[in-house]
Amino acid sequence: MTTENTPAGQSIPPIFVLGATGNMGGEIARQLVLAGVPFRVGVRQPDRASFPLGVDVQHFDAAAPETYGALEGMRRMFLLWPPGTDVRRDVKPVIEAAAARGVQQIVFLSILGAEKIPFVPHRHVERLLEASGMAWVFLRASYFMQNLSGIHRDDIRLRDEVFLPAGSGKTSFVDVRDVAAVAVHALMHGTRNTAYDLTGPVALDYDEVASIFSVTLGRRVRYTRPSALKFVRLTRRRGTPTPLALFMLVEYTVARLGLAGQVTHDIPALLGRPAGSLRQFAEDFRQVWM
Repeated sequence: MTTENTPAGQSIPPIFVLGATGNMGGEIARQLVLAGVPFRVGVRQPDRASFPLGVDVQHFDAAAPETYGALEGMRRMFLLWPPGTDVRRDVKPVIEAAAARGVQQIVFLSILGAEKIPFVPHRHVERLLEASGMAWVFLRASYFMQNLSGIHRDDIRLRDEVFLPAGSGKTSFVDVRDVAAVAVHALMHGTRNTAYDLTGPVALDYDEVASIFSVTLGRRVRYTRPSALKFVRLTRRRGTPTPLALFMLVEYTVARLGLAGQVTHDIPALLGRPAGSLRQFAEDFRQVWM
């Protein structure tokens, strides 16, 4: 790991955050505000975005190169791959535009094990960044706890079930708040050419996940173990776009095959505190499922 700590008395170079209306980008923005660090966000619909006073909100759309001017003057940047999009069409031009406009470091949200799975879009983005000439940081994160309060919220809230095709596999769930804290650390310190493997403190199977929610919510929550076909069919019927449903199926197949249970210690090493647990997450957001 290489860092370029900002000298005392000098401001942190300008930071640009993409995806700031979503889970990860929004949490990064929240933590930057709390840290008192000025930054700019690029969003597709700035008139509908709500950020604290003082945040520089600019129109930015990966599909509209005329909005890339929002990158002017930025030196550090948070980037993600929106699931279901095409890397060459939707991400590569953004990377090229950032390099052309003087961005020096990109912090990219990847997935745990991306370096071992050459066909996943995240690894494609990583390779583009490695060849870009800019410094890079890869946040190779495990499965987000917040998916259980987001896209899978109603499975638990309305149907009292954990409806995921993960078989008996274990997953080292990680809290978005912890991954965002690592991203903010990298953006503020100018970390260069480093990959972090980011997981929670323990790997859980999905019966254990259901048990945690049962205790937290005070009612029985079951893990229903749907087949891959049933998961995709019902997920699509409930309104999830097909590309996203298939992407989720790949994620849960990784868990079913026993490949999602790796536990690492990068979060406590960087942040000086333990990574958050699923039990604490469920307590913190209990009202989401009530």
